[in-house]
This record gives sequence, C-alpha cells and structure tokens, in this order.
Amino acid sequence: MISELNALGEPGAEGLNDFTPEQARSWFTVLRAILGGERTVPEVASVRDGHVLAGAHAVPIRIYDTEESIMMPDRVVLYAHGGGWVVGDLDSADFLARSAARRLCARVVSVDYRLAPEHAFPAAYNDCAAILAELGKKHPDARIAAIGDSAGANVVGALTAASRHQDDMRVDAQLLLYPALDPSMASDSMSQMAEGYILTRADMAYYWSCYLSDPEHASDPRATPAALTDLAGMPPTVLVTAGFDPLHDEGMAYARRLVEADVATTYLPFPTLVHGFVDMAGRVPAALDALNDALDALDLHFGGSARKRQFGLTSSQASTT
Repeated sequence: MISELNALGEPGAEGLNDFTPEQARSWFTVLRAILGGERTVPEVASVRDGHVLAGAHAVPIRIYDTEESIMMPDRVVLYAHGGGWVVGDLDSADFLARSAARRLCARVVSVDYRLAPEHAFPAAYNDCAAILAELGKKHPDARIAAIGDSAGANVVGALTAASRHQDDMRVDAQLLLYPALDPSMASDSMSQMAEGYILTRADMAYYWSCYLSDPEHASDPRATPAALTDLAGMPPTVLVTAGFDPLHDEGMAYARRLVEADVATTYLPFPTLVHGFVDMAGRVPAALDALNDALDALDLHFGGSARKRQFGLTSSQASTT
C-alpha cells in the first residue's frame, strides 16, 4: 500500500489547494481504491436509491436493508459520509453503510448531501436535516441513530445537538468517527500530525475554507459543534478517535465535554490507526476491528440486541453467553 500511495503522490506543495474541486474528487476516488484494497463487501438483503425533497431540492439517498430474519424494524440509521464536505458520495459511503446495516440489523439511509465549495454551509447540514426529519415522520415508533465520519461526523454532531430543541428532528444515539469539529485548528495534534498521516493540516485548512464561505460561520454551532456552549441533554454518544490524526485532540476534547455534561458517552481511542481508517478495513485488520467495535458500542446504546439477532440467540440464551 505504501508504494501505491507514493506512486499516487501528494496533491502538491499547497495540499489540496492545488486542485480544483473536481480534481480533488478524482484524487480521492483513486486514494480510496488504494486504501481499501480487495475487501469483502458486507452482504445486505437490498440496496436501493431514492431521494427526499427538501424545498425545491431533491436530496439523493441510498437505503440499505438487512435480511428480514434479523432486521429490527424499530431501528433506523442516518449516515453522513466523510470527505471534508468537498469529496465523497454514496459510492464512497457504501462499505460503512453496509457494515452498519449488517452489524446493527437496521435500515441505514446514506445521504448524498451537496458538496462544497459549490454548495457551502449550510447546504450539507440542511440536506441531512431534511432526511432526518423525513425518517422521523416515516418511522415515528423507531429509534433513530445517526452515524458520521470526519466531515460527516461534524454534520451529525451538529444535527444531534439541534435535535434537542426541534420537534421535527430526533436522534436517539450517535456515532462520531474521527470528527472534524473545530475550524480553529489550534490543537496540539493538529500541529504534531500536520503531515505524514494521509490527512494533513493543509488539507483540513482547504476543507474548512471550502465549507465555511463566511468567516462568521465558524461560530455557528450548526457548522462547528465545538462552538456549542451546552451539551446537556445530548443522546448517548459513541466517539472514536485515531491516534495518528490531526483531528485527534478535538475529538477527545469533545468526548470529555460530553462526559462532563453527564451524557452517556463511550469514547473509543484507537492509538495505532490514522484518520479515515474505515477506508482501510480491507487491508488493515485493526481498522476493521475498530469499526466493528464502534458499531457494537452503538448497538449497546440501541439496546444491545443486534448481535443476538445475528447469531440467532434468544434473550435467555444471550444472557448466558
């Protein structure tokens, strides 16, 4: 993998700033193929594309269902993909979406939100908010979880916080994988891991500049969850950080603040992994293990019954295993 990454090369001396958005997206597609390798795709019963209207805009979605024998109809999951709000799509989100559907025995709705800089903040937030509201309408009796990685975790964290005060949105649990939360980029890890670990400080500066077209948006909690002053009342949260990641410290700090606010929080640090490790699950066994651990932790906040379903256990049998 290292030789392939060296052959791909860096975007340039100025990082992704050397690329147009279209070039960045093409580079990301090749990068993901290298990182992912020949991995086995988790099987699900059905995958279908659709869309949800958000005003005059149709938001594309992809819906994943597991087999009826293990499907838990009282669970629905919204998934917002990573990619710095600039790159990524339903195809790049496929592996994690399938893994979540399979591991949680739930319907997963993956959101193809609009990308910056063509559609800067609050486009991604608004698109995901529309999907979250629609899930609440269609599944009023279901528990709703939200999953996001990197930039997607930013959007999920913001949505979850906002849902505390909005009747049309509901999040019962959230999983934030190596979230991008703070555009100040002032943490120690942002300096210490500035280069050499796939995601660079220059990349994050580029992504934030594309997403926040107005500097005042940096203080808007819908764009910057780190700007939230009150985390009380947040739903159960699983927060994952990678040890070799410029975003490590802001994720850890957010987890600490959740604990201090008496939020049921599971913090899972993976000190040997890098940012975006889910994309490496086909080549790095520890990355796949970490993803499964994170999904199992979310399952516990869902009642902890998905793994029982997968192994065909009754409640009494599960209590003895």
